[in-house]
Amino acid sequence: MIKGKKKKTKAITQQNLEESREEILAKGKKFRYPFQYTKHRLVIITILISIVALSSFSVIGWIQLYKVQNTSEVTYRFTKVLGLPVAKIDGINVRYSDYLMLYRSSIKSIERQQGTLDNSEDSNRLRDYYKRQALSSAEEYSYAMAKLDEMGKSVSDEEIDEVINEHKTIDGEVRSDSAFSGIVRDNFGLSIGDYRHMIKLSLAKRDYSMEIDSRAKGLIDEISKAIASEKDLAKIAEQFKNNDIFDFESLSETVEATNLDSGRAAKAMSLKEVGDVSEAFLSKNGDGYYFVKLTAREGTKVKYDSIWVRFTEFDKKISEIRNDNKIDEYIEVEAGDESKEEEPTEKEDIKD
Repeated sequence: MIKGKKKKTKAITQQNLEESREEILAKGKKFRYPFQYTKHRLVIITILISIVALSSFSVIGWIQLYKVQNTSEVTYRFTKVLGLPVAKIDGINVRYSDYLMLYRSSIKSIERQQGTLDNSEDSNRLRDYYKRQALSSAEEYSYAMAKLDEMGKSVSDEEIDEVINEHKTIDGEVRSDSAFSGIVRDNFGLSIGDYRHMIKLSLAKRDYSMEIDSRAKGLIDEISKAIASEKDLAKIAEQFKNNDIFDFESLSETVEATNLDSGRAAKAMSLKEVGDVSEAFLSKNGDGYYFVKLTAREGTKVKYDSIWVRFTEFDKKISEIRNDNKIDEYIEVEAGDESKEEEPTEKEDIKD
């Protein structure tokens, strides 16, 4: 029987163990490195896809806002969250969401009265008119807010609450918060928060107009002095009839104290006796000061004479800014009718 040679076995040493470990690790790398490469590649691809998606979303959003001019509820909420601009006035950004809020509330009110607008030429012309009005108003409000802030002043929550409480009183009845929220939503398509913001913008314009209008303040002082010795507003009107910021009106018949006349009927009703004249007070529309004389009272009705001193300096400032081409608008809006309707500061804009 032939015996085979006995296979020699290497002695186990520290060196042999190191060599064996290196060999095993080297064989394992071909499995480990492809996995690392794939993982790295996945990360790069994910980042690239995210960049492309974000870029596409940004481009689509830009087109919807600045080209198509989408005015939907979703667009409004989107612009409100991101604070995107729609224009710049004298270096001050105008929020796209403010423009959409004003425009959408106007269209909602129109459609509530006249029915849903179609795609006819007349409807599109009406939309263009309210777009122009909303954008111009948003520019003016933004300017007033910024300038008022520079003065260290602002519209307080108490001022807004006062207006809200006046609006909640409709036909002598005070609406509950929930009922009033429904009225605001149905008439303007706005939440109470949005409605408060709209009022804040309007009050900012009023307060800033009051601060800068030295002509109106000077005329108010002159009229107040005249009233101290002469209670007949018609005679006082003769003294100031050539002043371009002065107007006089005498009612020929009585009106309800709740009459929508910038607060004059309510002020007349608050006077103690027929013949009394009020001190100067701010118009509910924020467009100037009034003096009112109670000339007759019959139950809940009053008749009065009134003097109106208009604010004009703010409009002059805005005209100068426009003439100096200091307004950049990022959307194209038709010129429309230059006449304006104020945003709701009186409850004449609120209906059941």
